[in-house]
Amino acid sequence: MARGVRRSQREKLEEKLISVEEAITRYGECLEKLKNEKREIEEELERLEIAELSAILREKHLSVNDVKVMVNQAG
Repeated sequence: MARGVRRSQREKLEEKLISVEEAITRYGECLEKLKNEKREIEEELERLEIAELSAILREKHLSVNDVKVMVNQAG
């Protein structure tokens, strides 16, 4: 059974380099998607926190200015 032409060390390294470059590209794209997802989650958490704070202010009949005064007095 014929095995074919044996690849040189250079050919093997060039193929490996191409493979590594392709992997870097794939993981880079994946990393960007994950960074975008992280940013979206952080933004959503911030919106939820603001909504919670707003609900508390309404519940306690406080204005933003009232909170500013309280924070300034405490600090």
